[in-house]
Amino acid sequence: MTGGLKILLAGLLVAAPLPGQDQEPEATVGYLRIITDTDLVQIYIDGVAIGYSPIKEKLTMTPGWHRVSFFPSDFKWTHWTHRQRRTIVNVIESGTHHVLVKPGELAELDMEWHAIERRLAEYESSQRIGGMVGVSMVAIIFILMARAL
Repeated sequence: MTGGLKILLAGLLVAAPLPGQDQEPEATVGYLRIITDTDLVQIYIDGVAIGYSPIKEKLTMTPGWHRVSFFPSDFKWTHWTHRQRRTIVNVIESGTHHVLVKPGELAELDMEWHAIERRLAEYESSQRIGGMVGVSMVAIIFILMARAL
């Protein structure tokens, strides 16, 4: 081979893309936009507080599943009764979402604080009714015991 032909071939090899090289590089981040129905509510992503709603800008995220919540992931359960814990778990679950952020894509998440407020109102209402039923039952037991004597 002559010197000129070697240079021409080397130039073609450098200029020609390798298989798969002509594609765009794969995105290493994704994006998340969080939409809430209430302002000034703390937002947590993967257990880390990121700010208060509304979060106006889209967030740059690592691709994968993320836990987005109104509640911290280390919420303390020790001082609640079993019944209260069950209710609180339901409330926290309604305010917690798992969202998949794909590379190079925007994921949108709608979070509803008012749904949590409704759950809490239902819980408070059931507690009042339960308390009234409990007092009534105790009164009936006392009346029956008094008649038996």
